[in-house]
Amino acid sequence: MHIHTHYDNLQLPQSATDAEIRQAYRRLSKRYHPDLNADPDAHRIMQLINRAYEVLSDPSSRAEHDRWIRAQYRRQYEVMPQPITYYYAESAPAAPARTPVKLMFALFGVSLLLAVLALWLGLGWLQQSNQAPVETAAPAPAQPIQIHIGVNSGTAAETVPAAPPPLPATPADYIRTDTAPNGTPWPGESGYIGGYPIVSGSGGSTIYADNVRNSSDVFAQLYEKHSPQPLRTFFLQERSELPLKNLDTGEYFIRYQQLDNGEFLDSESIAIGDNGQKATIYLQRGKAPAPKLHHDESP
Repeated sequence: MHIHTHYDNLQLPQSATDAEIRQAYRRLSKRYHPDLNADPDAHRIMQLINRAYEVLSDPSSRAEHDRWIRAQYRRQYEVMPQPITYYYAESAPAAPARTPVKLMFALFGVSLLLAVLALWLGLGWLQQSNQAPVETAAPAPAQPIQIHIGVNSGTAAETVPAAPPPLPATPADYIRTDTAPNGTPWPGESGYIGGYPIVSGSGGSTIYADNVRNSSDVFAQLYEKHSPQPLRTFFLQERSELPLKNLDTGEYFIRYQQLDNGEFLDSESIAIGDNGQKATIYLQRGKAPAPKLHHDESP
C-alpha cells in the first residue's frame, strides 16, 4: 500500500533535488493560492502545500521525513503474509525422447489438422460475407477524468478521485475471534492495535472516539473522507473513549465493527481544522448520532 507523503503533496519523487522542490512549490502556489484560486478549498490546500515545502526544504526535517517513510513501509512489510514455498524430494522422471520417425508423423498430423481448420474457417467467412451488414453502435463519448485533491495525514496531491472502500456486509456466520484481522491479539484496554500504521499529521487537532453509549466492544478505523487508506486502527471497549491526536485539517469518519454481532457501521463525518480543534465522534448501534465539535479549546 502506498504511503502518502510530503513528496506526493508537491508531486515529486523522493529523489527530487532542492531546485526541483522549489520549482514545484512555486508552480503549485500559483495554482492554489487563495488570491489566485476562487475554489473554497484553496486555502486549506495551500496550507498543506506550505507544510510540505517547509519540511522538504529543510535538510534535517527532510531526513526525518525520509526515515518516517522507511519505517512505515517496513511496518507494512512486517504484517504482510509471506509466500509459501513448496519443496519436492524427487523430481519428476524425464519424458523419453521421441524417435525421428514418431516426430515426423506428429508434425504431419498437426499440419493436416491446421489445413482442415483453415479450410473450415474460410468457408465460414464466405458465408458471413454474403449476409447483410450489421450496424455497429457508435462509440460512447469519452468521459473527462476529474482531478481533485486527495488529503491524507496532512498532505495534498492531485490524484484521480479516491475514496474509502465500500462498507463491508455483516458476516452471516460471525463468531468473535481473540485477534484482530491482522492476527494481533486484542489489547487489554482501549487503544491502538499493533501491526497497523499510525499516520500522524503536523496539526494539533484531536478527535475523541466515543463508545460510551455502546454496549459492545468495537474494532475501528479512522478515515479521511477523501482517502482510501485508514489513518488509525484501534480497539474500543464498550462504554469507553479514545483520543486520536495529531490530526490535520480534513473531514473524518470512523468505520467500526460491533464485536458482539459482527455488524459494520460508518459514523457521521466531521470536518476539523489544524488549530488545536477538538471534536467527538459517537459510536453506537445503528445510525450513529452526529459528531460534536468542541469550541472549548481547554484540555
